[in-house]
Amino acid sequence: MKPFNKMCGLVMCIIIFSLFRCGIGASNKNSTVKKWISEGALIVDVRTPEEFNAGNYKNSINVPLNDIEKNLEIFGDKNRTIIVYCRSGNRSGKAKKILEKHGYNKVLDAGAFSSMPD
Repeated sequence: MKPFNKMCGLVMCIIIFSLFRCGIGASNKNSTVKKWISEGALIVDVRTPEEFNAGNYKNSINVPLNDIEKNLEIFGDKNRTIIVYCRSGNRSGKAKKILEKHGYNKVLDAGAFSSMPD
């Protein structure tokens, strides 16, 4: 086999594996979100109050990203399961890091509001 053909084959394998893995990860995250919700996790929308009021996930509370550190008492026990979400997944990722920095060890970044389960 020519070196070029070997390289193309290797690149195709990497691409296929990456696509397969992304799909599995999204599916696993969604099933974990559903499981945690069924077990009573605290669901936190870290968008602005305006975004929250325009539509939010059922039983979620609104703690905007910029207000998390000054409202840590809202989150309660540091072993409590907490799901954070936002518009695109950017702020929820930051919120997860802030909560983990303060000792919360069961925080799940669900990403975008649009990807929350029905």
